[in-house]
Amino acid sequence: MRKILSACAILVSMSGVAEAKSLSRILAETGLSSEDFDMMGQYAAGLYDRSAPRAGSKAQWANDSSGAAGTVTLDAVSGNCVSLRHEATAGGRDKPVLIHTRRCKNADGIWVLQP
Repeated sequence: MRKILSACAILVSMSGVAEAKSLSRILAETGLSSEDFDMMGQYAAGLYDRSAPRAGSKAQWANDSSGAAGTVTLDAVSGNCVSLRHEATAGGRDKPVLIHTRRCKNADGIWVLQP
């Protein structure tokens, strides 16, 4: 959850939002639950953590508890870093949320969220 929250903060900083918003407000506006964000992270990790990352690979997830669903796409691989695109729709909403994240493998072999 903490990693996805950081990803949301990165999304806001990269989107050029002129109005300052708290992270809790940003998360509330997505309509996604903490369980949804956890699922997004788990499915994303499956694209880069278990085998050699491949650009274009995708995973779909759905949370029966909240009604949310989405897709994560591994957009690019550059050295020991991957760029991910999450498209998720909260239960009861029509418009998907788009979140971009970047993770790099550190010297200890751990994938770390990067700005």
